[in-house]
Amino acid sequence: MTKITINPQRDAATASAEDAYTPTQAILRKEASQVDVTDARGRILTLKKPDVLAQFDLIEALGDLAKNDVYRIMCIPAIYVVAIDGSPAPSPSNREQMRALISRLGEEGFEAIKSAIDKHWGAAEDGGDESVKK
Repeated sequence: MTKITINPQRDAATASAEDAYTPTQAILRKEASQVDVTDARGRILTLKKPDVLAQFDLIEALGDLAKNDVYRIMCIPAIYVVAIDGSPAPSPSNREQMRALISRLGEEGFEAIKSAIDKHWGAAEDGGDESVKK
């Protein structure tokens, strides 16, 4: 026999904003959210967690360099960037564009990105998406 528990509904005054969403909706909202961070140079970097397709696109953009685990892992934070100081920063589609984005971000940008990833999305140690590995 199946056991069912019915929880009483709270009134709107006591319910938080997150209570309005199912657990799945709350996770999807968090995944789709954008975060602004300021790097040491004062630039505002707008970040969004890349989906699986963006990660595959990175591998395609890197070409043979994607076989180099260290290089690939170092590039992953860059694909979180969707804008720099309000100017769109499209995902690189080839090695030269990746190098240009890395140069534009610099060490200060990467430090800010890595901190934001840890804080908002909980990064895996290797910079990859744990859900993809399972």
